[in-house]
Amino acid sequence: MRSLLALLLTVAAATAATLKVGDPAPTKLPTAFIKGTKVSAFDPKKAYLVEFWATWCGPCKESIPHLTELQANLKDSGLTVIGVHVPKGVTEADAFVKQMGKKMDYTVAKDTTGAVEKAWLVAAEQNGIPCSFVVVGGKVAFIGHPGNLTEAKVKELIAAGATASTPDPKAAPKAPAKK
Repeated sequence: MRSLLALLLTVAAATAATLKVGDPAPTKLPTAFIKGTKVSAFDPKKAYLVEFWATWCGPCKESIPHLTELQANLKDSGLTVIGVHVPKGVTEADAFVKQMGKKMDYTVAKDTTGAVEKAWLVAAEQNGIPCSFVVVGGKVAFIGHPGNLTEAKVKELIAAGATASTPDPKAAPKAPAKK
């Protein structure tokens, strides 16, 4: 009986959802927004920087001015920054965001149930915050620390994603798949 249980747990772990660069972005998004425009689905013509953070996380707080700057400088490139507070300590998020005001000038949401964290951080095997995901054309283009996202790097990711999702007009149409 134990070996059967162990086998089932191994199979379940092996088939658990994973998330890596190039994969379609998870559709699980926060439903509780503190500020900014609610995003309930990704527009494939836009780019998103989804950053997981918390009020109790020192490095997360240090990333806030950087994310505000990216949002300000790249909004005309179609970028929307969404900060998602993780479930731990989420009750402090509203007051913190209000206190930050324009210093935290991007869309901010909170994951009240842990479902968003599971779909993104856990699936990507990310064990720490802050952690950012760049989504371009509905696909994950970057997973990592927001400090690694310079303005040039984000522009590069947006351009690469736009090129990948735009069909070449000179390319021959694909033949239908044979059954």
